Amino acid sequence: MKKIEVLGLEGIPEIEEGDDLAGIIIGCAEEEIGGLQARDIIVLTSKIVSKAAGRTRRLSDVKPGAKALAVSRRTGKDARWLQMIFDEGHKIAAIVPMKGVLKKYILGTCEDTETGEELIEHEQAICITLGPDGKIHTCDAGIDGSNMPGDFVGFLPVEPDKSASDIRSSIKEKINKEVAVVLADTEMIPFGTMDFAVGSAGIEPVSRKFGEKDLFGKPKFGGIDLTVHEITAASALVFGRTGAGIAVAVVRGCECRINEEQNISNTLVPQIDGGGITEAIKATMRATSYACGLKKRLVLRIASWFI
Repeated sequence: MKKIEVLGLEGIPEIEEGDDLAGIIIGCAEEEIGGLQARDIIVLTSKIVSKAAGRTRRLSDVKPGAKALAVSRRTGKDARWLQMIFDEGHKIAAIVPMKGVLKKYILGTCEDTETGEELIEHEQAICITLGPDGKIHTCDAGIDGSNMPGDFVGFLPVEPDKSASDIRSSIKEKINKEVAVVLADTEMIPFGTMDFAVGSAGIEPVSRKFGEKDLFGKPKFGGIDLTVHEITAASALVFGRTGAGIAVAVVRGCECRINEEQNISNTLVPQIDGGGITEAIKATMRATSYACGLKKRLVLRIASWFI
């Protein structure tokens, strides 16, 4: 029988700036699961890493500038939130209103529709942003006020891969065991949210099995499995949401390759310049036009000329 375990550590305390995350994880693992084992994969919510690093800010201390105020007037989004997005060096790629069809869908998933209504009214819109490192963030540049005391908000770690590497190195130094470390954060996807890996160390982020033969000897189109994202999504099942309070999971029995060099930034963030992206969009529009009727074909072909 092949088995993979996802073990949520329930004893992780409220993290404060300066806390030794490696030491805390080792201690909780000793008490709850008999200690860490070689080749364990430790998945942490990025929020506790940010708390330990002091990557927090009081919303009441934020003074929005002219640009944030202008965007806020037109979208209803809190100007202070917009200012924090700009302060983090992010560019807004799109703003998605939460009213209308999206609101109807969201409320349809809520057990407490009254609280859902309040949240939608407060948020008004969600910003999809492009970070200075080239990553796309689907929810307000990763800025999050949930599970934070008072009016504090948390930001993503400045260098998530380095944070993962530092925690991994500290664990090895303390108990002399090779583990992998993955940092998780929640992103919006069509029809809901999922946890994705934003930083990693000690694990190959993506499998390299494209074209390998299947059970019948035919080359397989799949095989580029986003391993770290799959592991993170599985860990989210024990993290839970809202007040669950579990911020660290240990994934055991997963046959993933150890990799000392590859991480999220140098493997899963496409290094494409603006010209490359433009050409990819044009090629997609042209190819799509061949499957459309004459009217849509003309619109797509002409539109591709102006990109």
